[in-house]
Amino acid sequence: MPRLETTAHAAREPRLSTAGVGKVFDTTRVLDDVSIDVSAGEIVGLIGENGAGKSTLMDIMCGVLKPTDGVLRVDGDDVELETLVDGAVRGIFRVFQEQSLVARLPVAVNLCLGAEDRFSTAGVFRASRAREHARSLLTELGLEYDVDRPVGDYSFGERQLLEIARAVSLSRIFRTSHPVILMDEPTAALSGAELEIFFELLVRLRAAGAGFVFVSHRLPELLKYSDRLYVLKDGALVDEVSPETSEAELHRLMVGRERADDVYQKSRQTGPSGAVRLAASGVAAAGLQPTDLRVHAGEIVGVGGLLGSGKNQLAAALFGAAESTGSIAVDGAEVRRSVASRVRSRMGYIPLHRHAEGASLGLSIAENVNEVSLGRRPGLGVRHRQREIAEARAWAERLRVRMRSVEQRVRTLSGGNQQKVVFAKWLSQGAEVILADNPTRGVDAGAKEEIYGLLRDLTDQGAAVLLVSDDLLELIGLSDRILLMHDGAVTGEIPSPKEHPASEEAVVALMV
Repeated sequence: MPRLETTAHAAREPRLSTAGVGKVFDTTRVLDDVSIDVSAGEIVGLIGENGAGKSTLMDIMCGVLKPTDGVLRVDGDDVELETLVDGAVRGIFRVFQEQSLVARLPVAVNLCLGAEDRFSTAGVFRASRAREHARSLLTELGLEYDVDRPVGDYSFGERQLLEIARAVSLSRIFRTSHPVILMDEPTAALSGAELEIFFELLVRLRAAGAGFVFVSHRLPELLKYSDRLYVLKDGALVDEVSPETSEAELHRLMVGRERADDVYQKSRQTGPSGAVRLAASGVAAAGLQPTDLRVHAGEIVGVGGLLGSGKNQLAAALFGAAESTGSIAVDGAEVRRSVASRVRSRMGYIPLHRHAEGASLGLSIAENVNEVSLGRRPGLGVRHRQREIAEARAWAERLRVRMRSVEQRVRTLSGGNQQKVVFAKWLSQGAEVILADNPTRGVDAGAKEEIYGLLRDLTDQGAAVLLVSDDLLELIGLSDRILLMHDGAVTGEIPSPKEHPASEEAVVALMV
């Protein structure tokens, strides 16, 4: 992927920097002596495994957390930020991975959240002024939104672009000429046209003097758009590298080992090893035309397609997470349409948006792992706390969840570890038909390899996996065969055995 031309960092004075920053939670040190900086008009990449400390570092840089040691500097001055608003007033803005917009409020109101007083007279919020500001800003940014429409009416990807717009909006409201925007996996939910719009916006804002700290597990885009990259591992700064660094070297720095040649473990692929475990006939839903499919024991069936192709709707409809028609059978027995019936039939669902649908962020790891299985156990509804903790600990250890204890809140885990908890929730109740919608989205390279290994382990044990993925190489590398979708319908099927994996050209040809 060709690099974008950038200017030399040495010619700039840092707008935001950390000096020897560390953070301790309880007795666990999660950051240790980290010093980084970002200047106006540059994009600084920040990478590391899930749990390396990236989110904690950005929480400190924007005012969500206070450092245990070290200092934060803005324009060379030591500062103490108490809140996100303190950071925003100084030109520091955060775009959260789980999104912070209020779904029921209009676009115009969301773009001024945190600065409502600037649009108020005698304590009364003037919506007309907010709408005027929003229209002007969105026109300038080249984004088309109805400022009176609730944010919740827009797709996840469209809301992500609005998160960027909100950071720019606040910088204008607080009169910050060179904002610094901290972005945590902003592209994880974007593809196609939305991804192109995002990077066009990023480049345009950088040219106008904005600085960015850009966290992403998509190494090619980090290398293409970053001026410099910092690598974190186990809470410490490993290295600062140039964007000419290879993907293989980045992987080695962040994971501590060379990337496996067989990253998708294609050599372990055995193909279908038994009877049909999941059968769907005429399954249809909003955005999904009547669809038939079969997934055998020991098989991974991939589903690919462009944005709006219907692939995500297919996974949701099969699990009962979306209203649908048609019939579904598991191991030859027809299953009713409710989610509860699917669960009793040993189906598990890894949804596209783990924060909104997969994990209960405010609950502990133990509560999440036992969330589904509690209702399936004997005992007249009596909870056995120690048994729940023991079960959660066993699954967390099996899936290598990096944690302080199973009592830890899931929202405090890194993205990859949150995803492992979602897997544990279903596997703990015996799920053997797995519907996985982009299970490695927003997950670092090391955690991806672990999830790939988990999927291979499941098929070795006779599970059936339906894998929806936006990652073409992942789709080819993991799948026994691939269903391609367009306009809500399956347009073709391509085999992808380990001896002769499907070609990218053949897969793409059936997507468009």
